Amino acid sequence: MPTIIDVAREAGVSFKTVSRVFNGEDTVRPVTREKVREAARRIGYSVNPAARALRSKASRKIGLLLNNPSLSYSETVQIGALLAMQSEGYQLVMLDGLTAFHAEEGLAGVVACPPLANDPDILDALGESHLPFVRVGAERVSQIGDKVGIDDRAAAREMTDYLIKLGHRRIGFIEGAAIYDVSRRRLAGFNDAIHRSSGAVQSITASGDFSYASGLLAAEDLLSKDNRPTAIFAANDEMASACLAAAYKMNLRVPDELSVVGFDDSPVSRAVYPAITTVRQGVRDLLSASVDILSGRMSGDTRPAHDIIHAHEVIVRDSAGPPPE
Repeated sequence: MPTIIDVAREAGVSFKTVSRVFNGEDTVRPVTREKVREAARRIGYSVNPAARALRSKASRKIGLLLNNPSLSYSETVQIGALLAMQSEGYQLVMLDGLTAFHAEEGLAGVVACPPLANDPDILDALGESHLPFVRVGAERVSQIGDKVGIDDRAAAREMTDYLIKLGHRRIGFIEGAAIYDVSRRRLAGFNDAIHRSSGAVQSITASGDFSYASGLLAAEDLLSKDNRPTAIFAANDEMASACLAAAYKMNLRVPDELSVVGFDDSPVSRAVYPAITTVRQGVRDLLSASVDILSGRMSGDTRPAHDIIHAHEVIVRDSAGPPPE
């Protein structure tokens, strides 16, 4: 029996558009509305009034599993999730871990963000719940759940190549927390670019956990070395902004004497001076895509798990330049 998913595929539109048409919403253009209805006629789909009534009474609560030390990233995720869910009529419920997830009743679906998106206990609980869920920025070893993210390794490699092309030959890298899969992927991308230089570029790494405080300590450590780096690549913007503070404290001008780059294109990257060159991963787009997937799952989409890779972009601002002579 044809489903709403089949209608969307036949008409070449999203699940949301089909749902809006059959729910009588006036936000769909007439030409698109007719396109959907014609597709439904071709494949023999008809609306089940009982099922529609049941869906209208279904829970509209979507849980956002988020517990990240980066305040800037967390803020961006929350805003992105709120906008995406409100536009579809869903209620956002914040969940900071396993206890909160078990305590919340009546959820219709879940969006999990790092590091909880990779937490084994969380994944077990999500699997046992039989709720549809999407993992944002998740590792790709596990096949459980739908996944939406970017190629962090390729993005970090591209950013490191950018520093090398500027002429830097001593580059520091501040890692994120080891428990995060994205930390390992970004470090791997950095090392890819260093290894491709065939020894022409020296790398120096320091440990962080994605928080501002850890970035400050790591930057001070890197900049206190006798052969200090001429550029620092921090695994997120929060730690990159801490590098600017460390440089100011040590009387190093950015970017004249030290280049600093980050990752995420979070609000802090644009709020500090100089504005930080960074990798844009489009967090709001990732959250919007996640809500779209959940909407489809709740409408009956039973296709194999999605593993969607969004495009990234290196955003060049004022914090990076050629190394000092």
